[in-house]
Amino acid sequence: MPKFIHHNLVNFAVRFIQIIIVFPMAVLLSFYIPPYNSMDYELHFLLCLMLAAAASVIVTRFSRKLIVLMFVGILGMFAFNSAFKNQTFDGIYDDYNAMLVNMTSNPHKVSYFKPVRGTYFQNQRVKSAMQATHPKVRAFAVENSTRYFHDEYYRKFGKLTRYFSLFKHIRLNWRYVNDPLGMDYYSPPTESMQLLAGDCDDYAILMASSVMAIGGEARVVISPNHMYTEVKLGHVDELDKISYAVRTLFPDEVAGGKIHFHETGEDLWINFDYTAPYPGGPFLEPELYSVISFER
Repeated sequence: MPKFIHHNLVNFAVRFIQIIIVFPMAVLLSFYIPPYNSMDYELHFLLCLMLAAAASVIVTRFSRKLIVLMFVGILGMFAFNSAFKNQTFDGIYDDYNAMLVNMTSNPHKVSYFKPVRGTYFQNQRVKSAMQATHPKVRAFAVENSTRYFHDEYYRKFGKLTRYFSLFKHIRLNWRYVNDPLGMDYYSPPTESMQLLAGDCDDYAILMASSVMAIGGEARVVISPNHMYTEVKLGHVDELDKISYAVRTLFPDEVAGGKIHFHETGEDLWINFDYTAPYPGGPFLEPELYSVISFER
């Protein structure tokens, strides 16, 4: 290979690494460096992005080998997490995609990074807290999925009846308790199911784990100041059937209210939040910052 071609390829590779390393570095900085006083989180992240870009340029000028080592180090961190901590690259992609969506298509002023600094790390904490296959969680879910609504409803509405029974039991008995001062504590479901108390993330993790423990598909949604569970109840064409099931099993709670939902592809996801008196109740916060999905 001619010397000048080799030189140009090396320069291109270094510049490419110099550019693509900036965003993950900015995410790390925004997570570990708190914003100054009441600084807006978009401005805070922009400053972190500028700092990451400056660091990338300085390191490259100091040593091109060092920027390559930094890149390899970040890849190694993600590879380690993927292999030994059941974490993948999906979180970074989801955060980046959600940020673009909120910045470009949301008609309202939405602060993507408020109050969560780097939701990738929050996503991983939620996933680590999930216990859908734990025997005690399974027993809790089975017992309470059959606690309400007699067999006639099960024959009529099938598995929806089990999910709704879980929703009814957990929501009716849940008591809100704040996290320890200065700490964002994620209670494992084995703890939450005994206490039936905690904050919104504890509730969301318990609800999602319980639904998944009886074969359902659940995901956790992060909004500006809240976290809640959504459950996949069927195809979008089945909205009338699902709406009828909700209104039949929760007649007093729904009254004349609407069924709120999100569509992902052709799938229908219903809100199971404790702030709503029935499945598909009103969203506490309509803006979405991140959606945490779990493997089936």
